Amino acid sequence: MQIDSDPARIGLRYPVEVGLVGDCKKSLHALRPLLKRNSRRYFLSDAQKAIREWRELMSRHESVTSAPLKPQLLAAELGKRLATDAIVNCDSGSVTVWWARHVPVRRGQAHTVSGNLASMACGLPYAIAAQLAYPKRQCVAFVGDGGFTMLMGELATAVKYKLPVKIIVLKNNVLGHIRWEQMVFLGNPEYGCDLAPINFAEVARACGAAGFTLEDPAECGAVLDHALQMPGPVVVEATVDPNEPPMPATLSARQARHFAEALARGTRERTKLLKNVLEYKVRELV
Repeated sequence: MQIDSDPARIGLRYPVEVGLVGDCKKSLHALRPLLKRNSRRYFLSDAQKAIREWRELMSRHESVTSAPLKPQLLAAELGKRLATDAIVNCDSGSVTVWWARHVPVRRGQAHTVSGNLASMACGLPYAIAAQLAYPKRQCVAFVGDGGFTMLMGELATAVKYKLPVKIIVLKNNVLGHIRWEQMVFLGNPEYGCDLAPINFAEVARACGAAGFTLEDPAECGAVLDHALQMPGPVVVEATVDPNEPPMPATLSARQARHFAEALARGTRERTKLLKNVLEYKVRELV
């Protein structure tokens, strides 16, 4: 079943047996009296069990406090500190994986990300737009260094209009998602993914915003607390482990083979990459 206000979109993404054109909320209210409780609860029970296991696994990834700072820990610590009505704006790339898995969505919050073509650099402009539209709400940009660099000049816009956006930059000096796609999808060593290192905290201060540098996992919570409570725009440059794998929920045999091929063909830091992947899989088995 698909409910959509635009009839042209019925069945566009996935075949449907019943297509209803109209407002989703009104349609569901009209359908609700027709529903009968299904006594067979195995599908629901299996789904609830699966999500409990998934959250337990994510919690194990978030609990790693060794250096270098893991992006999972950073995302989870941010999620704990977000206001109940926060607007979180995520950029595109490996940062999207950490946001989706480790920053929980709570009732009353709004979370935004670029869909379809997954255009990079959306995080900061989305946050600025959100802050202009909702000046009393906490607006946070959760971005990677690659995407942030593309429209970093918009930080001056936030300063000019005194917008208290908070920008969390995951800095690993690499186009992380592209790097892993090259290895896992193509079996090729990474190529052309390095970024020129930028001191984003100094850039922030040069623009008139506050800037913080975060490297020590033990300081993660304290730095985020301070940054989120400050007035005006703030940039937190968090240096995260560039070799932490944004692993798919299910790793296929083909993807594993491609990864092995990429390592064998001369991928840099392959020892660190392999170590992190093995540690990731071990946490899944605990």
